Amino acid sequence: MSRADTTDTIDQAAKKVKSLVLLLANLAATITYQAGLDTPGGFWPDDRDVHSAGDAILLSKDPARYKAFFYCNSTAFVASVVAIVMVQKVKLVKSHTLLAVMVLDMFALIGAYGAGSCRNHMTFVIVVALAAAVLLYVVVQVLFFMLCSPGTSGTLLPEKKHKHLLLLAILVATITYQVGLTPPGGFWITDSKDGRFGHRAGYAVLHGSHPQRFDAFFYCNTASFMASIALILVLVNPNLHRRLAIRCFPLYACQLAGLIGLMGAYACSSSSSSTPTFTGGSPYGASHSTRASWQA
Repeated sequence: MSRADTTDTIDQAAKKVKSLVLLLANLAATITYQAGLDTPGGFWPDDRDVHSAGDAILLSKDPARYKAFFYCNSTAFVASVVAIVMVQKVKLVKSHTLLAVMVLDMFALIGAYGAGSCRNHMTFVIVVALAAAVLLYVVVQVLFFMLCSPGTSGTLLPEKKHKHLLLLAILVATITYQVGLTPPGGFWITDSKDGRFGHRAGYAVLHGSHPQRFDAFFYCNTASFMASIALILVLVNPNLHRRLAIRCFPLYACQLAGLIGLMGAYACSSSSSSTPTFTGGSPYGASHSTRASWQA
């Protein structure tokens, strides 16, 4: 391959990375900006005790959790804006700095999601463990595939299918991030008079009225969010997705987990009864549609 062909290939790869990073960074900046202005837990409606009307309820009830959410969400927002500025320079697009900024953006989103959606320390530990397990699984599977299948480097993931996967992952991550921070049913704005056995201001109404449904919604939504973030981390890295075969199992598993989790979260949060009746076909439908998209 001549030097001119190599230069053209690098320029085409840089343009592709630029468009993908712009799409991801724009959506990340949008959801983090909105989440920063409309913080999880809601706001106090009036002046009472030590808080003022318009103050964040979470800041009064759990300052450490609020600060963790605020700093992680702000980091993700700033990283997204920095990435948007960096892609304007071709030299920066070709460097590893842009990839590091996007990875920081994704991990900051995970931290903000965990701090903003978890009600206690145990739930936060479970979310962090789930995130670590998903990311570790993807990394191990990708490395195993690349080491054990060196001859498949010529079977590249088609550009059209790569874009479809990334669009789906970004869409699911955007939805689940927003819904995880502001769950269906809203938040309590006052403390219950029943003391520790009643509800607390800033906690989800659905958790107090239907705790099992809320837990099912929370874990399904979290699993879908983590799977989508893992898929984004793989697809946004050109050094990884260029060497992944069309039927690479980690990509299929992340897409399937994201769709099943999204369906489960929707069923648990939107059903009027405590036992949704239409979720039985969700895994099969998601698996069938995912398999069909890969075989297309």
